[in-house]
Amino acid sequence: MKYPVLWATSALIAVVAVSGFAVARQERSAPGVSLARDVVAAASAFETYTRGAGTISAGFSNGDTVAEALAKGAAYQPEQLDAGMIAYGAIAALQEEAFIAGVRQAAREMPPETLIARLEANPESVIEIDGVGAAASRAQAALRGRGAPLGVTGKAVKQAAYDVQRQDWSKGPIADNAGRLAKVKAMSAVFFTPGEDDAGRLIQAATAPRETGGASGFGGGGEGGAAFTPVTVRAAALAALAVLGAAGDEDVAKLDVVMHEKKSGYCMKMAKLNLYQCLAVAGPHYEDVFCLGQHALIDTAQCVNDAAGGASAPALPAAAPVSRPKPGFMIPVGGTNVAAMSPIPVP
Repeated sequence: MKYPVLWATSALIAVVAVSGFAVARQERSAPGVSLARDVVAAASAFETYTRGAGTISAGFSNGDTVAEALAKGAAYQPEQLDAGMIAYGAIAALQEEAFIAGVRQAAREMPPETLIARLEANPESVIEIDGVGAAASRAQAALRGRGAPLGVTGKAVKQAAYDVQRQDWSKGPIADNAGRLAKVKAMSAVFFTPGEDDAGRLIQAATAPRETGGASGFGGGGEGGAAFTPVTVRAAALAALAVLGAAGDEDVAKLDVVMHEKKSGYCMKMAKLNLYQCLAVAGPHYEDVFCLGQHALIDTAQCVNDAAGGASAPALPAAAPVSRPKPGFMIPVGGTNVAAMSPIPVP
């Protein structure tokens, strides 16, 4: 990965008790695994964008409210958001105790370095690790939980493009059309740099207990093969590498194959290109509202939902923890009562 996104803040990990949100210090030896700063930054970019864009109101009252919403809806770098889906899914997968145990058992059955190399080169090999179906299902549910609400917001905004035409201001011309498009393109090239508040929100969101059932599709997702998509499989592979101590800052250069999936990456890029093309020909304000609803929100949500969909993926064998340096961010894992995180100081 080539992300210039590192959290430089030096602060101790914060542990927030779910019951009373009482903050306490967590020792370096406390349960958890390390994820590289770039990986966590990508996950935070995904969580921050989907949360923020999902709150866009369809109640537009003038051109300024449209411009403000458009800035919020376009504020992501496609490559980082694609990697962020995988990283976000990995944090969710790390809450599956059976999978963590399966990774550690696999590491006892083959040399850990062999398992690490296999996962880095062929993420689909994670499918042979015990518990991977449940881990992929957690990743799937986590992604659906972010993509579905974004799509709902997008549909409401798209409908507003028609409803708002009853207001005279909506038919007025967009000021500085070319400048507005250039601003959106510049915003879309910026990699998200998270702060400490973003870290806490990311961990609380990604490690939230799964809901079961429900007709909305936000629930636990499918088990086994139904949960295996190229993205959820990569999320599980990244989670396994984290358990093995092979996803820290020093490992970032080797995570490229794991952190990117061709189809979902292409989907994100096309969503942005379609947004640019739509904005380039938009005239009145209501057309900007349409561009926002369809291409910034619905298209992006569709990329997330497709990534969490029902395609199946290949398979191969597995393994677990090895003693090696793990600088990066500590991520709580299944079996621990950790719901928030802040950057780890460099020893």
